[in-house]
Order: sequence, then C-alpha cells, then structure tokens
Amino acid sequence: MPPFRPKPPKAPSLELIQQNEFAGHYRHVTHESEDGTFRIVTFVTEDGTEFKAKGNFYGAGLAEPMRIRGQWRDHPKFGWSFSVESFVSILPTTADAISAWLGSGLIKGLGPKTAQRIVDHFGEKTLDVLDSAPELLREVKGVSEKQLRRIVDQWEEHKVHREAMLFLKSVGLTNAIATRLIRHYGENAAAVMRQNPYQAGLDVRHIGFMKADEIAARLGIARDSPQRVQAAYVHLLDQATGDGHTYLPEPELLERARTLLNLENDALLRECLTVAAQRGYVRIVDMPEVGASCFLPSLYECEKGLQRLVSSLERHARPIITGDVDEKIREFERHYRFSLAPQQQDAIRAVAAGGVVVITGGPGTGKTTLVRGLLHVLRDEKIRVALCSPTGRAAQRLSETTGQEAATVHRLLKWNAQTGGFTHGPDNRLPADLLIVDESSMLDVPLAFSLLSAVLTAACVVFVGDVDQLPSVGPGTFLRDLIASPQTRVARLEVIFRQGRESLIVANSHRINAGQSLILADPTDKDADFFFVQRDDVEKIIEGAVAMVTDRIPKKLNCDPVDDIQLLTPMRVGALGTMELNRVLQERLNPNGQPIFEGSRFRVGDKIIQSSNNYDLDVFNGDVGRILGVDLETKQARLMFGRRVVLYPFDNLDDLDLAYAITIHKSQGSEYKATVIVLHTSHYVMLRRNLVYTAVTRGKKLVVVVGSRRALFRAIGTAGESERRTALATWLSRPPEKDTLLD
Repeated sequence: MPPFRPKPPKAPSLELIQQNEFAGHYRHVTHESEDGTFRIVTFVTEDGTEFKAKGNFYGAGLAEPMRIRGQWRDHPKFGWSFSVESFVSILPTTADAISAWLGSGLIKGLGPKTAQRIVDHFGEKTLDVLDSAPELLREVKGVSEKQLRRIVDQWEEHKVHREAMLFLKSVGLTNAIATRLIRHYGENAAAVMRQNPYQAGLDVRHIGFMKADEIAARLGIARDSPQRVQAAYVHLLDQATGDGHTYLPEPELLERARTLLNLENDALLRECLTVAAQRGYVRIVDMPEVGASCFLPSLYECEKGLQRLVSSLERHARPIITGDVDEKIREFERHYRFSLAPQQQDAIRAVAAGGVVVITGGPGTGKTTLVRGLLHVLRDEKIRVALCSPTGRAAQRLSETTGQEAATVHRLLKWNAQTGGFTHGPDNRLPADLLIVDESSMLDVPLAFSLLSAVLTAACVVFVGDVDQLPSVGPGTFLRDLIASPQTRVARLEVIFRQGRESLIVANSHRINAGQSLILADPTDKDADFFFVQRDDVEKIIEGAVAMVTDRIPKKLNCDPVDDIQLLTPMRVGALGTMELNRVLQERLNPNGQPIFEGSRFRVGDKIIQSSNNYDLDVFNGDVGRILGVDLETKQARLMFGRRVVLYPFDNLDDLDLAYAITIHKSQGSEYKATVIVLHTSHYVMLRRNLVYTAVTRGKKLVVVVGSRRALFRAIGTAGESERRTALATWLSRPPEKDTLLD
C-alpha cells in the first residue's frame, strides 16, 4: 500500500489572487506563537470565501470583523496563503455578525446564547447600547447584575485596547510595534504617543528616534519641540556607541543634532542639552584636551567605575605565589621538557605579584602555553582560580587547552532574570583569587565593568588577548586603554615559536600586522596552510568561495563543511554580504532541511548564530549552534550551542541569523579548522589592516582568501580604524579635571 500523501492545497482563484485587501474575520487557528503576535488562520471574507492567512493578529479575537492588507505567497511545500502585512479592526454592522462577534469569547462569561439574546433584544443598535447605555442590558432576560458588571468592565477594557490599536496604527505603526507599546504602557499607550512619542522611542525596543520623529510629525509636534531635541541627543549618543565611542565632544554632538534635526537655533540646541543633562539623559564632563564632552550616563558610570576598580585592584595587590617563582618555572620546564621564552617567564613573575596584568601577543607567540605554565606553577598554591572568555567557543577552547573548566563571562557572572542583573557583583563577589580572562580584546566597556565589579578586592586579574585584533563590537577600547595605563603591568609576547615559524598563517598574520606583503604559497603545494585565490568578478568570488567551503576544503582536510569551515566576509549586506552568502550556502549545504514552521527562513540542520544576549535562555551574542529539531506543539526549536541543547521559543527567532557565513567582527574569539575569507573592492570602507588580520588569525589548519588583489592590498596597507573616543585611558592616567553635570 503506497504511503499516504496529503493533497496539495488548492490554489486560489485568479480573481482572488489579484486582490490585496479583504474584509471579514478569521476562525480556525492552525498555529499561534506563544505571545499571540503570529498566527496562521482560516480567514473568511464577507461573502463567505475562505483561505489561509498568516501574520500578526495580536489583539484580534475569533469572529472579530477586520480589514486585512497584504500579499499572496506560494510556498513550494505549503502552497498558497495570504501574508498579512496589516489589519484594522472594524465594527460589525449586521445583527448576525454582532451576535457572532460578542459570542466568540470576546467577553468572558458572555457565551453565544446570551449574546444572541442581547442582539435579539437590541438588534443592530447593540454596540451603541454597550458604548453609551450599558445599564439597558438589565432588560435582557437572564443577564444578572453580576454578569452586567463583568460585561461592562470587559467591554470598556476591550474598547480601550481597540481604540489604542486603531490610533497607533493610524499614525503609521505596524501591528508588531503597536503590540509592544500596548504591552509596555497598557491602556496608556495611546496617551503616551499623543503627548510624547519620543518617550516611547526611549522606552520601547524597535521604535527608536526616527520612527518616533515620523509619528510626531503626523501628530503636529513642532520640529523645534524640546522633547524632540532632547530625544535626539540620546539617539545620537546611542548611535555613536555603534561606532565604538563612549562619548562625543559637546561641539560634535551639537553639530550632529543640528544636522539630524535640521535646526539652526543654536540657543535652543544648547538649552535643550542643558535640560537633557538636568533630567539625567546625558552626562556632561570636561575631558582633558577635549573640553566639554557628552556621555550616556550608563557608559559614563562604566568607564568611571573601571578607573576606580583598576586602581583599587592595584592598591590591594598581594603576591599569589609563595616560595621561589623562578624555581617553579624551572620545574614546569623540566616536567614538560619545554623552555619558556624570557618574555613568558617575565609574564609569570608579573602575575605572581598580583594586581592587574595584561598578556598580549600575536598568533604563535605562546599565549596559550603561558597560561598552561602559569596554572602549573600555581597548582600547589591554595588559591581559587577562575577562567573565562567573552564567547562560548573561546571558553570551550580555553577549557580544552588548559584542562580546567572555563566559562563565558556572562555564565561566570550568572544572570538573574528576577533582578534583571548578574548574580555576582559588588555585593556577591566571585569566589576566585585569580581570574584569567582570555580573548580580552573582545571585552567592551559595559561587560568589563560588570566583570571587575564582581572580583574580590585583592584578587589578581590577568587579561590575555591580541590587542592588534579588531576592537570589541560594543563601545570602548578596554584592552587598549588598559595597556596604555601606567598602573597596569603589561607582558608583550613577540617571539614566534618553531611551529609558528613554519606556518604561513602565522607568518602572514604578522606580516599583515606590520603592513608587509604576503608570502603566497604555490597552488600545487599540498602542505601549505595559506592560499590566495585571485578573483575580481563578484560572481566568480561567490563561485570560488562556495566551492572551497562545500567541496575542495572538505576533501583536502577530510572535515565537515558546516562545523569545521567558516566563511568570513566584512559586511552583512550586498552580493558578498552574509545575508546573500548564507542564502547560497544554505541551498548547497542544507537543501532538504525541513522549515521549522511554515514561512520560516530557518531549517532543521541549519548553522545559526545568536545576534543578541538572551539571559533567560543563557545564550549570548556570537554563540554559534545548529538547529536539531522542532516541536510544533510547544512552538520551540531544539538548538545545540556547544554541548548544550537549548529549547528556543519561536518568538525569539528574530535574534538568530544563519551562520554558514558570518562577518569578521562576529568571528572574534573563535577558531576554525579552516576559514575562507572573501574580499572585494565593494568592501572598500571596511578594508583595514586589523580586519584582515583578525580574519586570518581565525584559521588553525587552513586559510583561503578568495577575492581581489587590490582589495587585499588596500586592507593590508590601511592601518587601524577610525579612532574611538573613549575616556578610560585618560582617567587611568589622571582623573578628569572637572565634572560639569548639571543637577
């Protein structure tokens, strides 16, 4: 007997498919996200036509009349459906429609029979009665006084919600954003937006200043409104953190505001900045050699706090190694039959004295060996040691190379969902006398502050990292500023060991860092670990890179193309950005993966990356995993991150991206058996030395650069990146001269 195969969904008629707007209601719900913001339903038009519709129906009940707008979509597996882009609730006009709506569960305790009796009594005027004279419901047989009060209360609640949703959508908000506002402000959502839409931009994620400004214009709020100007300052400072800055000089912030707001009234701009400081939106500080400078208060507190914490750790430093340190080093060398370089020995001596120590060096200079040696020297000491790194992969690698447990910084500090903060902090210090932090170049200022806030007053903290890599994705240049501090002892590892000298990956990494030309292997050299494949045409670059990932490297290294090989690119967008490359690689590496639900871009088996911190799920920005399976009943996907299986709600899928290709920034802290790097002149604004240096140092066994020779040479020849404005280095050297916070 042949297996059962369901009939494919019937295609809608040509007449129906040419329409993009329908009035009617939905009834049967075949799928709904946990928060109700996404549903797949059977929609029934006013003339009785039925079809499948999917989209955001938040706040709409069964049988509730509405007008939907959207586009028809034909899925190869699930067939035709109407993708709803927006809906507007409309009141029913006929007695039958009113009865069906009221009896659909809209009001608790009001079932179909009672709803029908009410409509039989008042007919098409029923909704007018509910709005203006609900006491007349006493005339309806079977409606008790208690039931009357419940009907009136719930009708008022529904009316407020409906009116708020109608207003929010009338000013241009999508269903999803309107939903977030109603969740945040409740029945006050519409009032907040009418009075000050900029406040919503500050309070609610995904609205932001630009959307708030658009709404304010519709509401007639003046372009020179103080609300608008003050919100613009917060927006501009927040925007600056995306470029790594922790502050902006006051003149620069004023100029950016003048441009953004298209205002030439300098007196107003300055007055609003003063008021923004008085209200705690902005912190104004006189910085040496810069003058008045503007911080987001949270970042000011982080950098100022780091100054205090580093100084405190140095003041309370105490030796963590007893006995003869040099003899312990010699014992390590005898045990492992390995000689530490003088720089490595000096680093161990620096750590032995306690306080804050930085160990920095490029690939092949022995940072990992040094950490192993340090832990060996400490093995007989009665001290508690903790190891951590900003990313899961880096923490896992640290565990493997040292033989000791290591955690991500977030997991080490332990997020507490109830308090909305870390468990470990100033009032609950980490039980560690020595903290070793690997890949410290990835620490941004907020995370570094949280970490140092949690260490014991007299603990020794060792930051290990390559300062020549890209700085952290978040604001600040913590490691670089720490190295610049006269308070910090810095061990620079510069000697390349034998294995490193034999590797073209290591040799070329150092040549890139020095701005020198590369050593390119002969394409026929089977033992070489670094190759450059010249391609100028975008399509040829894609073709060559995809062939490397899916075919040539797996055969050469006998490895898995998904788990062991990583395609890296400078940007997210464009033909050579992660979005397009992931689309191509998904079709090549996971063509038959089952979509985790209808319409999802993710498939079972996909390689994915987390794009933001989710403390509740214990998954953090940059964590890479695989989709193992899906449970449609609980609306969760099963994801594997490292060795952990995480039940991942469908509602959180916006925080994931495909990871067959990732940006070079996202690869920080990770190592791969092989990396394929695409570079093209279209990446012009990103082509800098530390970018390609970071990309090349991600590969362990093989690195292949596919792209334009001109782009590669430009990157190597362009030192550094745009300077980040940070205060930490200045404050670690000397305190700020004057704090002009206006209270």
